[in-house]
Amino acid sequence: MSEFWSKKVQSSELLYYSRLEKFNDENKNLWFRLLHVRKNLKILEVGCGGGLFTNMIKKYYPSCEVYGIDLDENHIKFARNECKKQNLKVNYQVADIKNLPFKDENFDLVFSHTVVEHLPFDDFIKEQKRVLKTGGKLVIMRVDMIKKNDQPFMYLEDEVNSVYGQMVFGDRPKVGSYLEEPNLTMQKLNKYRFKNIKFNYDRILYYMPDCAENKKIALNQIERNYKVKLYFALSSLDNAQNGEKLREKLLNLLKKQYEKRVKIYNSGEKIFDFQSSLLITISAKK
Repeated sequence: MSEFWSKKVQSSELLYYSRLEKFNDENKNLWFRLLHVRKNLKILEVGCGGGLFTNMIKKYYPSCEVYGIDLDENHIKFARNECKKQNLKVNYQVADIKNLPFKDENFDLVFSHTVVEHLPFDDFIKEQKRVLKTGGKLVIMRVDMIKKNDQPFMYLEDEVNSVYGQMVFGDRPKVGSYLEEPNLTMQKLNKYRFKNIKFNYDRILYYMPDCAENKKIALNQIERNYKVKLYFALSSLDNAQNGEKLREKLLNLLKKQYEKRVKIYNSGEKIFDFQSSLLITISAKK
């Protein structure tokens, strides 16, 4: 059993809400299209984290048989709890991507999100290919962290960054060591004799409350954005050697940020702040 990721890199809450901010009821159709989800599939997500993707699939495609695995037991506990709260049935297991607990030729669709960059490609792909049915679909997703063009809400941002600048950390875990350009990943899939290898590059505009269709969606965007900031702060404070000294100040600043943004929106003033994510999707057929 492992708790490395949830304790040292991203808490289950941070991972779940950062994914929920980008993949939600408002933009689900784009994600389902990129994931190649349709009715009556048997689906596996490797590195499922808190279960956001798997729960969304089961919610909107109840005829699918959905599985999620993660090496971090805290993520799986969180995923099971979220699944239960939503009255869904998803099969979650603590398991290693290098030794999947499933028989050969078992799944119609196997996918991952922000996993491929964290381990050698042979370790990443061998078991996924084994459990995927002949003719089944493999989908690999990751985020392009370099090409950004955002304009976040800047109220108190300097003060927030100042608190982060005061945090003292020990050795930080190294992640993303196997990040590579998409064409190299596609070349490796070709060597593994995958077919119909395709590439998508999409900007997901997930936060722009002043252009939302209605007030409910706008306020949901503002709240989700706040939760991501909050859980990032809590994770950072827990790992900082001086986190307890800075906790109250940072959390109060974030709360004031959130309340100010809600107040501005409710006043009718439009500032058109926005945040987006550049999503790389590679799909292939076994």
